[in-house]
Amino acid sequence: MNKIAIIAVIVVAALVGVAGVSVVQNSGNGGSDNGSDNGSDNGSGSGSGEGSSAEKYTFKDAKGVEHNVEVPLQNVSVVHKYIPIFMKILGVEKSVAGLDKTYGMTFSKYFENSFNVGTYSAPDGETMLQHGSKVLLTPVTMGISNPDALRDLGIEVIYLDLTDPFAIKDSLLVLANLMGGTPEIMANYNAYIAIFESCFTKARSYDLSAHADDYFGLHMASSGFFQTHTSSAVKVIESVSGKCYTNVIDKDVRDTVYFSQEREVLTTFDNDYTLDYMFVYTLDPAENFSKFFDYGGNLHYENLTCVKEGRLFSLGADTVNGALSCVSSLLYAKAFGADIGTSAEDAITQLNTTFGLEFSTENLLVAYTPTA
Repeated sequence: MNKIAIIAVIVVAALVGVAGVSVVQNSGNGGSDNGSDNGSDNGSGSGSGEGSSAEKYTFKDAKGVEHNVEVPLQNVSVVHKYIPIFMKILGVEKSVAGLDKTYGMTFSKYFENSFNVGTYSAPDGETMLQHGSKVLLTPVTMGISNPDALRDLGIEVIYLDLTDPFAIKDSLLVLANLMGGTPEIMANYNAYIAIFESCFTKARSYDLSAHADDYFGLHMASSGFFQTHTSSAVKVIESVSGKCYTNVIDKDVRDTVYFSQEREVLTTFDNDYTLDYMFVYTLDPAENFSKFFDYGGNLHYENLTCVKEGRLFSLGADTVNGALSCVSSLLYAKAFGADIGTSAEDAITQLNTTFGLEFSTENLLVAYTPTA
């Protein structure tokens, strides 16, 4: 059981509460107390003087860094794919400016003022400043590699955790406050949280205690990584039923969200304990299954218990983290045998209708069918 080869470590920031947050009237000095030149234009570079009615918002971001910024933020740059969707949900599309070319620009149709800031891991601060954008919002995981260089340019770098379903409620409230916390924004916040919490409530309402001791794995097919029981995505599954197999092979693992392992770890575990379920995600079902079996190579993962007994599942690409992570709880309940009807599809339809999103309701949970 010691054959795990750790090749990637992503430190997951602990959920940072909103304690210590305060909003005070701007004294009119047009500056920022943390050394970043936000000015009275809230990062817009417009110099319009409208900042005289702005307020200061003091808070700690998802990395524990304290900020004191004028709100509402305007002309904000955002990287990766999770935060842009929540900007859309809050109804603050016009405040979004820079987007990274890999993920963010795929949502550019939602944001009329958007421009390309380059890679999500190292956004181009000079390009941001050319467009008057002085604030960057970035995930705490999959975050940027050049925060100090951006700060040296006077750009405010704010980390938000909108991937972890256990952190979303508080982190989204911080984002809502950053964007001004208007009645319209708060109405959108409350509408989303109501849908979010209803999914989890329903998923946990089923009696799935018969599967409490069943072991499962969660595999990111696109990268070949497996997630450990420290992962928030795995904790969502365990909150519904079952136990991640990494509780056995490395029960004291800390701070490791994704890891790669020698191929025989799964086959050995299955022989010793039984691997009852495997969930794979990030690609379409056919690719998810193909990548999983390719990973096993000549060890023939098709002989694993979870595969032979029809419990290898492909999850919808957008359902594991971020805005749809609440829906994943329903999908796990279904995989464990609950009759959830169309509740997962209904939740996504409600999100699409309420917030003008376009998430697919197809192939949310697909069981692998062995070929003859």
